[in-house]
Amino acid sequence: MMFERILVTTDGSPHGNLALPVAADLARTCHSVLSVLYVKPSPLSRWTYGDAAIYAEDLQAMQAQIDTEASHILETATRIIGLPEVHTEQRTADGLSVGSEILRAAADLGAGLIVMSTHGRGGLAHLLLGSVAEEVMRRASVPVLVIRGPGVGAAATGASVAAEHAG
Repeated sequence: MMFERILVTTDGSPHGNLALPVAADLARTCHSVLSVLYVKPSPLSRWTYGDAAIYAEDLQAMQAQIDTEASHILETATRIIGLPEVHTEQRTADGLSVGSEILRAAADLGAGLIVMSTHGRGGLAHLLLGSVAEEVMRRASVPVLVIRGPGVGAAATGASVAAEHAG
């Protein structure tokens, strides 16, 4: 067995789900346990800066909505995987840093591989939002397989790889 456990991440978006079938195929081939991780956003991240005050009831309602969305995202991910012969676990994490939570989950689970997709943001969006995939690749102690969708960030990624190899 190459990897006893594979961690695959999703954010519930079409791009975020691209890694799911790849990870499922790897888990089937390697006879691995597949852990599907969704990092839930903080309720405060949904709070708008225009609100003068936020009440405990509002936070509880936001948290309940986030928990419901997380369940839906993980159920959808399990349907996308669709391989009954693959032992699949659903996991959530809470945290302001998605990359750190992915790395923490990988360490806690003893994952031998992290599989994730990238949104392929370039330019200003990448500068302002950063890249979770890049953070995980830089800091991970296990291999990371990043899946990029068709036409997603090909020019930006190619340029950055070319720049790295040129220097």
